[in-house]
Amino acid sequence: MTLVNEIVKYLNGDIKIIDTYYDNISPCLDCRFCWNNDGCCIDDQMQEVYKLLNQVDNIIISSPLYFSELSGKLLSFASRLQTFYVRRYIRKDREFKLKEKRGILIITGGGDGSPEPAIERADIIFRHMNAHKVGTILSLQTEKLDVKEDKNAMSTAKNIALQLNKTSTI
Repeated sequence: MTLVNEIVKYLNGDIKIIDTYYDNISPCLDCRFCWNNDGCCIDDQMQEVYKLLNQVDNIIISSPLYFSELSGKLLSFASRLQTFYVRRYIRKDREFKLKEKRGILIITGGGDGSPEPAIERADIIFRHMNAHKVGTILSLQTEKLDVKEDKNAMSTAKNIALQLNKTSTI
């Protein structure tokens, strides 16, 4: 959250943070409701996220790195984007399109893992939210250097926020 807070400090406009660790968002149950209906039948905070995805200009995906992967809670959240995949590719709804937005990826972690698998997964998540990634912020080896002390990551976070302010439309 240190890097998210650094971006938020400089970013203009309204901010809404969805925290997959604490918010009430269940994973996809593969109930196949979305195969015949718009949306998802699970009544939780993801319903708000679905609405936000047609309103926001920017999306930040932020995750610690666990065994070279995004957190399990974030992946569970991402599984709920299945309704968009189904609408496009199974139901072949050619009219469906989410608002275009920009994406920023933040990954932090220590240990000996590589961030590449997590970056690949985040790119898929961005694609399903119709977000074009404009930047990635990495703070690795956090067991040796606290994120707050990672000058490169903190500077990149500030610079990305300032850049987003300059390009307020897609």
